[in-house]
Amino acid sequence: MEDNWSKYGFSSSMGPKLRKLVQIQLVDELNSLLGMSFEFDFDWSESCIEGHDGMFLDGSLENYSGIILIDKQASIKADGWMDFIQEGDFFLAYWDQITVWQNDRELFSKDFGISSYAFALVPEELRWHLKEVKKH
Repeated sequence: MEDNWSKYGFSSSMGPKLRKLVQIQLVDELNSLLGMSFEFDFDWSESCIEGHDGMFLDGSLENYSGIILIDKQASIKADGWMDFIQEGDFFLAYWDQITVWQNDRELFSKDFGISSYAFALVPEELRWHLKEVKKH
């Protein structure tokens, strides 16, 4: 197996299918929070594990901090922590915390907690164990 440490940091244990799913879900949530539609490149090289782990699809993952995003025009940049919910076949990655800049000025910040966007995607029978909902 290829050593992807310099490219993926601690997230190197995610397989291609899992990484693609996580990135799609995180971008969808961020675009919803921003009320805009951007395509982002992910930089996982500084990702760091924060304790909550699981296995899904073709790899394992944890709730990572140090995730960097850059839009295709390099004017929007973001960094944050992701978390995820995994119960049986249900899987959802979401931003636990994220800050977004546009041309080096803070555009948006979401503190720790699940957003109302992500919360609405969780099946009702799984919502009982979720912590405080942050409305953004």
